[in-house]
Amino acid sequence: PTMSNPKKEPKYLTPIQTSLHKWSSDIAMSFLTTSFIGAVWGCFNPIPLPGSHQAIQIAKTGKFVPLPPFSSPSSVGYFAALFGSISIVHRVAAGGLGLARGGKEDVWNNLAGFAAVGGYWAKVLSVERRVIWNNRLVGGLVLGSVVYANIAP
Repeated sequence: PTMSNPKKEPKYLTPIQTSLHKWSSDIAMSFLTTSFIGAVWGCFNPIPLPGSHQAIQIAKTGKFVPLPPFSSPSSVGYFAALFGSISIVHRVAAGGLGLARGGKEDVWNNLAGFAAVGGYWAKVLSVERRVIWNNRLVGGLVLGSVVYANIAP
């Protein structure tokens, strides 16, 4: 308590600030959750990544042999970034629409998010070279976030 403010009333966030904080935390948690799911999928995925040693062997022999679990470490990061980026697109679109509609959370927001993911899939994730750049971008953002979290005051 001070003389000018004897009750020392706490400062509360405005409704729009609360909505923005909720939206951004929803995006972050969705990204982390689906990236973990993607990493687990990458551990057990029986199909090799395009251009990998296993894929080249299958192309040479013409015989598909499923990969054993934990045999392709590169697929862990690949699928983690892939699943995480899909989650980010969905939550940004759905949450952004909900925020623009005054904080409404309903099925229309999710349908808009799924439509955004469909467009993202058609434009970015349909070409392997773009998927590689997408995953590099996601990895760079994660690395930048870790660095920022460790150097921010």
